[in-house]
Amino acid sequence: MVNLIQMSLRKYKTGVLLLLTTLLVCSCQRSSLIEEKSVNCYFQYEYINHAWGFNHSGFIITPAGEMYTFDKTTPWSFSENGVLSSDSLQNNLKASVKRDTLISSTDVIYYQHLASYAMDGKISEMVMHGADMGANICKIIVPDSSNPLKSYREIILTHIGDTEFHNLAPEAGVIAAWLKKITI
Repeated sequence: MVNLIQMSLRKYKTGVLLLLTTLLVCSCQRSSLIEEKSVNCYFQYEYINHAWGFNHSGFIITPAGEMYTFDKTTPWSFSENGVLSSDSLQNNLKASVKRDTLISSTDVIYYQHLASYAMDGKISEMVMHGADMGANICKIIVPDSSNPLKSYREIILTHIGDTEFHNLAPEAGVIAAWLKKITI
């Protein structure tokens, strides 16, 4: 009887060890998959309005999780046809105010993973909603695949204001919701 209990206990311990090993291996594979399917991107939230004078403000989160804020007094280089040169992006960051806020690396990696899917999303039809409302825009800024060392592409996630449209990839909505929750 004692031998039977010892054998059952050994089988139980072996089963638990096997289960823990499987969980460890699976969690490592999931983590590497997230890192494998990620894009080294910047995240940007901005408000822009030309009614009754120019207004421009918002923030950028770098791939390292650093946060920079800007306002209408910040000299700013806007993209041309959704393309932004590396120098322009760096100048925008230099002109902005670096905050003490640091986004956790876990969050950055997670949202970069989602960005890898959102960057291929199609854009919804544009709908007119008003005038003089400006726009709240959430976007990701990704290396331009045709010239990754010299330029970036801006990918709109959501654009809400006078005109409204959004990226149809479900991941785009998740990233935009995260950006809208961040307070500066």
